[in-house]
Amino acid sequence: MPHPPRRHPLPATLFSILVLPFAATAAGGPDADASADAAGHAATLDTVTVTGTRATGRTVRESAAPIDIISAEDIRAANATSLLDVLNTTVPSFNLPLETGDLNSMVRAGQLRGLNASHVLVLIDGKRRHSTALLGAGGFGGASPADLALIPTGAIERIEVLRDGASAIYGSDAIAGVINVVTNKRREGGNVSYRDGQYFAGDGRARVIQADAGFGIGDGGYLHLAAQIDDQEATDYTSPARDSFLYYFPRDAAGNPVRPGGNQASNPTLPAGATADPREATRDNHAWQNRGIRAFRTKTATANASLPLGATTEAYGLLTLAKRDAWAPQNFRQPLRNEVVRAIHPDGFAPTEHLDEEDGAFTVGVRGQLGEWDWDLSSGHGRDTIDINLHDSINPTYGVDSQTDFYIGRLRYSAWTHNLDLRRRLQTGWLAAPLEFSAGAEYRDEGYRIGAGDLQSYTHGGQPVLDGPYAGTVLGAGLGGAQALPGFRPEDEVDVSRNSSAVYAGVAADVGTRWRIDLAARHERYSDFGSETTGRLSTRFEINPRVALRGTISNGFQAPSLAAQAYRNTSNGNFFTDHVVQAGSPQAVALGAQPLRPETSRSVSLGIVAEPWIGTSLTVDAYRIDVDDRIALSTTFREGLYPGTGALVTSVGLGAQDGVRYFINAADTRTEGVEATLEGRFDLGRGGNLRWTLATSHTRAEITGLADTPAVLAAYDVPVFSQGSQNELLYKAPKSRQVLGLDWTLGRWRAGLRQSHYGTIQRYGSPTTVATSGPYAGQAEIAYDIGGIWITDVQLGATLVGGWDVAVNANNIFDRKVTRLPEPLLAANEYYRYANGGPIDGSGGAWSATLRYRW
Repeated sequence: MPHPPRRHPLPATLFSILVLPFAATAAGGPDADASADAAGHAATLDTVTVTGTRATGRTVRESAAPIDIISAEDIRAANATSLLDVLNTTVPSFNLPLETGDLNSMVRAGQLRGLNASHVLVLIDGKRRHSTALLGAGGFGGASPADLALIPTGAIERIEVLRDGASAIYGSDAIAGVINVVTNKRREGGNVSYRDGQYFAGDGRARVIQADAGFGIGDGGYLHLAAQIDDQEATDYTSPARDSFLYYFPRDAAGNPVRPGGNQASNPTLPAGATADPREATRDNHAWQNRGIRAFRTKTATANASLPLGATTEAYGLLTLAKRDAWAPQNFRQPLRNEVVRAIHPDGFAPTEHLDEEDGAFTVGVRGQLGEWDWDLSSGHGRDTIDINLHDSINPTYGVDSQTDFYIGRLRYSAWTHNLDLRRRLQTGWLAAPLEFSAGAEYRDEGYRIGAGDLQSYTHGGQPVLDGPYAGTVLGAGLGGAQALPGFRPEDEVDVSRNSSAVYAGVAADVGTRWRIDLAARHERYSDFGSETTGRLSTRFEINPRVALRGTISNGFQAPSLAAQAYRNTSNGNFFTDHVVQAGSPQAVALGAQPLRPETSRSVSLGIVAEPWIGTSLTVDAYRIDVDDRIALSTTFREGLYPGTGALVTSVGLGAQDGVRYFINAADTRTEGVEATLEGRFDLGRGGNLRWTLATSHTRAEITGLADTPAVLAAYDVPVFSQGSQNELLYKAPKSRQVLGLDWTLGRWRAGLRQSHYGTIQRYGSPTTVATSGPYAGQAEIAYDIGGIWITDVQLGATLVGGWDVAVNANNIFDRKVTRLPEPLLAANEYYRYANGGPIDGSGGAWSATLRYRW
């Protein structure tokens, strides 16, 4: 499928621990009616949550753990293109780095408390959500997180973000916290809305169409349907090419093409006595267009239903469907390069990666009461399938017989999860209130597949260079396959599966009227690596009606994903081939690899909840999370980087100049932080109502242990986990984040202001050539900061007669852009480059207008 034109015509209750909601737009529960929207939101502290404990739901005020509540109205006010962006806007502890890489820029992922994206467990109505099929989503190495961008925001009643470890309740992945998406279950009424907007620069148009409606069925049942279409066009802030950077072969005195000076691919220059090709004067200096927001179109739908089966029993179900097409333009290949077949692309080419994704999930269950027991029996299946294509590319080793469009291969992940949850209250003679006991069991089957691409997408056709001064040159193995993204080979194909089973129990008790204790334990067994047992103790003590202390101590784990264990791939570079080999393969074992172990964690937190004055709340929470055996890719080693390692590579049957890496348990880390929220309301009398929130998050991370370098690599001074990789593990998130939110309402009118500050975001880069003079002299690794950014968002809206509503939003109204890279880190073709991987990029500010009708 061709990529889109640049323009279109117009169109659970888990733990209780530390902090209280500090989302800039933390608000009340469901968007129940027009008057609730106009009046603002129900008080966050009084919202009953279903995340963080298996005891009966408690309000955020009573929670022993920090929970953020994001309402449907908060989601709309965020003016965001996906649920990931909503969380990034409203929750200071959540970080969504913007990547401009390959596939991981189209399947994005965020992190909580500075940990890995896969350290956050995602639930839908309290049930585990399946993972994406793309390993490394969002640039997070060995992560295969759930894809929040495929959940339609229009189908959500509220989001509960638990910022605390919860493996003892939910199992693997809940190391940093849990995000529970609570879907809309209204039996009547509905919404239809249309949003249109673009970036201030005139590009990146974004349109969103949402619709949802509720229907009563049977005697007390409901069916709620929702659908959404998102259409995002690309932005482009790539530097134009330097005038000195050649596109075409230089000419000698007779006008014949000659070889350029310098590096043909990365820095071609005029050799002595040659002149530039006349076509350089009319070339497209904006041929590189691969930095900016990626274009995508998603279509999502949900169906949520419940039907009473008797006085105390009901059947329920949830279906979610998603279809996504996304496009990522890649580097331009100028026509003088050997990987260009000039008979096909006389002026060069810029490939575009295309992701065609289908995602679906359903959960069905029956729940009710049997005597003193509440029970819930459910089964859910989810599957994510990604077909990868490449357009406007070439396999130069096939010459004029090369394809220009390639099928790269297929990724598929599936999970089938079955749960039985039991709960009852037990009267005791020594507790003021009944003891709440819960127990249950879970069984899950997972599967992961990789399918091969077109023959030409990964093979070497044997054709030498056809024309120009390099005519007849034999193209190396690194140029075999589709340029920009070679296909998966038959030897890369995998079809693996595993199962896991778990039993768990919990007890929650009120000791007197002020002290609450919540205990949970879980034992989980995996068919591929063994068992893990986790536990959690959470408590809250009320000093007086306006001040309470809370804290949690727990351990957790994350199972190595099937993808990280099974993934292998071969990619081509200009002069060598790079291999990712399976950690358990004979090749990897011969090069020092060990079987992957689960990541394990220990966390402790302590906080205070207070009401400094009537109508306000203050929460302050401090935490420490130690994670051992974090999974990441090893250092890439090859002859060109580490002399002598070519012999190691050839010893396992690969090319002498090839690069090799594999997944390892790379490091132990410690993350410490403090989160605080102060929020309240002012009644302005005839001037309306003002709701305000001030939230802050501070994080510090360090590596406390590194994997031992295998002797086979140490013999060649190859660090198994390089300094650059360590930096990548530690410094994705800002060291601090502050959000000030102001929401004013007066009758049908409303206005909002959100001021966000991102603290230091440390980055490192290695120059191609180390400078001998200037501010970067002698620096083989250059540190730079892409944080220190203030962003201002505003909203104006009004509820009109007849169920209509209108809103105008502007995000980043002062058009702030991320830092540009230090000069030594630029490519030879660039005048500048905006850094990537931060909270914003070079796209700048954006505006939108939304028209909504409710009935």
